[in-house]
Amino acid sequence: MTLYYSTDLILKAYYFQQGGKHMKIYYPSATGNSLATARRLARELDEDVTLESFRSIRLLPEIETGDTAVGFVFPVYFADVPREFLACIQRMKFRRNTYLFAIATCNGVPGTTLRTLSDALETKGARLSAAFSLDMPGNALITPQAASDKRLNEFPGRLSQIARTIARRGQTSIPRTPVWESLRSAAVRAIGPRFVVNPQKFHTVETACIGCGLCARVCPASNIIISNNRPRWGSNCIHCLACFHWCPKQAIHIGGLLTDRPRYHHPEVSPSDLC
Repeated sequence: MTLYYSTDLILKAYYFQQGGKHMKIYYPSATGNSLATARRLARELDEDVTLESFRSIRLLPEIETGDTAVGFVFPVYFADVPREFLACIQRMKFRRNTYLFAIATCNGVPGTTLRTLSDALETKGARLSAAFSLDMPGNALITPQAASDKRLNEFPGRLSQIARTIARRGQTSIPRTPVWESLRSAAVRAIGPRFVVNPQKFHTVETACIGCGLCARVCPASNIIISNNRPRWGSNCIHCLACFHWCPKQAIHIGGLLTDRPRYHHPEVSPSDLC
C-alpha cells in the first residue's frame, strides 16, 4: 500500500527531527496593512516561514499548528481583535512551548487587542510571549495624509526592530488595559458596527458600478455575491471594508460617518494578493 503525505506534514516532521526553526504567521487582511507586515517580517527573519491567510482557515473546525513559532498579524477592528479571527485562534492547537507572538496593525490606538489575545491564549494553556502594535494608515476612521505618509515611511524601520526581537525569541510584557481604555473600547465595539461600519448601509452607485466582481473576490468572508452585475451583501460581514477600498470605480458607498472618506490600500499590496 502506498502512503501519501502532504508537503506541509513532511516539512513539519523534518523540523521536529532536526530541531530547526519553523514559523507560521496567520493574518487577516483587507486593505493590505497586515499582509504587508507579515510578508516583510517573513523576509526579515532568517528562518523558514509560512504565511497563512484568514481566508484559508476561517471555516476549519480545528486548526493544528506543529510549528516551533506561531505569529498573529492582524488589524484592529473596533478597538479589539477581529472577532472572526479570534474565533479561529480559539480553534487552534499548539505544540508545547510554542513561541507565540502578535503584531496588531492599527490607526494609532490598539485598544484592548493584545490583552484580549493574551487572555484567549491563556484559556488554551498557551502563552503570548511577545506583543507589538504597529501604527499604519487607517481604513475606517480617516487618518490625516501627513500621518499616513509618516507611518508608511517609518514602517520598515519599526518592523525591523520587531523582527530582531522575534528572531531571538524575545519576550515582551503584555500591557494591562486601564479601566478607562476598557470602557472606551467597549463603547467603540457597541457603537462602531451600528454607526461607523454598518453593512446594512452599504450600497453601490448604479451609474458607476461596472459589475467587475472585484468586491466579491477580495471579501475575506465570501459575504458578497454578484447578482445581475451588482454586488449583494450577505449577513456575514466582518467589517473589513475591503469592498469599499478596492472598488476600481469607487462605486461602493458605506454611508454613515465614513461617507466621504478617501479610499486606501497599502502600496505594496494588490487585489490579486488577497483573492
